[in-house]
Amino acid sequence: MDITVGIIGLGPMGGNIARILLSKRFLVAGFDVEAERMKPLSEVGMVVTQSTIEVADMADILITSLPNMTALEVATAEIIKSQKANQVIAETSTLALEDKLSIHQELKAKRKIMLDCPISGTPSMLVGMTASIYASGDEDAYKKYLPVFEGFTATNYFVGEVGNGTKMKLLANYLVHVHTTAAAECMVMGQKAGLDPELIYKVLKSGAGGSKMFDIRGAMMAKSDYREGGGTMFAIYEKDSDIITDFAENIKAPIDLYALSLQKMNSAMALGYGHLDTSAVCKAIEVAVGIDRKLAE
Repeated sequence: MDITVGIIGLGPMGGNIARILLSKRFLVAGFDVEAERMKPLSEVGMVVTQSTIEVADMADILITSLPNMTALEVATAEIIKSQKANQVIAETSTLALEDKLSIHQELKAKRKIMLDCPISGTPSMLVGMTASIYASGDEDAYKKYLPVFEGFTATNYFVGEVGNGTKMKLLANYLVHVHTTAAAECMVMGQKAGLDPELIYKVLKSGAGGSKMFDIRGAMMAKSDYREGGGTMFAIYEKDSDIITDFAENIKAPIDLYALSLQKMNSAMALGYGHLDTSAVCKAIEVAVGIDRKLAE
């Protein structure tokens, strides 16, 4: 493709975006403060750069995939130094709404166009081409670079004014956390009833009670295998749950069910499972009711 895509942040999400776009013959330049993340991507064709501004100067469209607001602020301070006017920045991180709007205004003041484009999906969903993107902001900019978004996601939705993408992503993450907890309780209830975990997963995943999270995380629960495997770690869950809770409080929306799911998730971290995928909430519930299944190693 005759579009140069710059990617800032090459962790589990950004790195997979780069790899997928390279496989589809996009020109990709990337930068990450952790240099070791760039080497394997350079081996499959990514142009390695030495700074954020170097990527910005090369790219037609920039994709930022960063872990927190501090990292995005640092990157933005460099991006605005680039002389490219009307450059599009697709910001894909999950951050607080007010933070996204603040960065949008900062970039707009320097004649940059920020699309608020959170990705709904885990790293493994990106690899499997089943992730979604919720784009908001300048619709013409979105349409211009739609081939890029289509290159690494299964579905793309333009959801209106800047900030709506983040609102939609917070709703999606609410469901992810609640559905993961519900899947865990269901798996434990089945075991207490004498059913085999793998049989529970096989039978229920395609039924009326199935969900995307049961499909993905139920498989991990069935095998008691919560190693990273492209999933979502509890550190990300903690960040996102704080954002969702604050967002709901600001708009005075009830999240009683979500609050209950957080208690279960927090118990998993308290038991020392914070280094595992969030599906390890199942293990925490098993421990609470006396089920002793060995963790896969």
